Amino acid sequence: MTRILTLCFALLVLTCHAAEPTNATIELELGADQTLVFRRVSPQSHKIDYPDFYVLETEVTNAQFRAYLDATNKTKDDTDVLRIIRERKERRVFSTGDIPYSIEDASTIWRDGKFPPGLEEHPVALVTLPDAFAFAERTSKSNPNVGLIRLPTWNEWMIAAYGKARHYPWGDEWDPDRAHTSHGIKYGFAARMRNDPDKRPKRTEPVKSRPDGRSPEGVFGLIGNVSEYILNDGPINRAYFNLGSRSMGGGFTDGRAFLDDDNDRLAPRTDYWGYSHHATPREDDLGFRLVIDTSKNDTLTKRPRIFKQNDRAWMVDDADVELTSPPKAEQ
Repeated sequence: MTRILTLCFALLVLTCHAAEPTNATIELELGADQTLVFRRVSPQSHKIDYPDFYVLETEVTNAQFRAYLDATNKTKDDTDVLRIIRERKERRVFSTGDIPYSIEDASTIWRDGKFPPGLEEHPVALVTLPDAFAFAERTSKSNPNVGLIRLPTWNEWMIAAYGKARHYPWGDEWDPDRAHTSHGIKYGFAARMRNDPDKRPKRTEPVKSRPDGRSPEGVFGLIGNVSEYILNDGPINRAYFNLGSRSMGGGFTDGRAFLDDDNDRLAPRTDYWGYSHHATPREDDLGFRLVIDTSKNDTLTKRPRIFKQNDRAWMVDDADVELTSPPKAEQ
């Protein structure tokens, strides 16, 4: 009789365990037929000491940002950036104190509150850090029972992109066809030496254009297309950089021209991409994605880095330099 009761109890435990929720995604209705899809990332499965979180499967798109603007009676127009860029070119003066502005293709910008037809699924760009914060805050307040919705921390972005030891979101081998980036494309001096045209991309592409570049959790575009704002939770040297904003992943303009084909790879586990002394840069290869912290744990935004910081990664283009061994996570 005791053995029968023990067996029944064991079966009950197994049944209860199987019934536990294991949501791989969280979907939030944004309005205007727009849905935000978040993919669960489980650091513990990589033996990383960090709680589960959910990351938006793509960067926020033009259509999603338009739904947010409509709901908040806000608007967006980027013609002022175009005007400032033209004025700077006429002056032929550059200052590191200037707010960063960039537009490669003027036909892609928002005008009078509208983005050009056909760019619905392109990532929204030419947005400031306050713009990204406002979008996250609005989304979080509209979904109070889901968790805290915000920009990712450095830890969260690194885990989502590389797990514990991957070199790239998709695996260990660099493949330029899996990311919308200028890495691996000859341009500038290198292109002129070969009499080649400048084939760098001049605009973003739809956020799901490269399914082979997804992470194991199904997150698109962590490398390339647009660089992504993160919470500014620890620059390499705060006293020197005094960063106003920071971004990860690199955009379609990122890449270096080399004469040696072997140097066209993106360095693995690149952990530092872009910074600005301002919180208000507006660049056509700079956007954002969000995460959901279901535990609403405020301490995560101040948590020390899990991985060893690769201080030189943002300066290193040759994948063989100091990067052959992936950084190890602290246990």
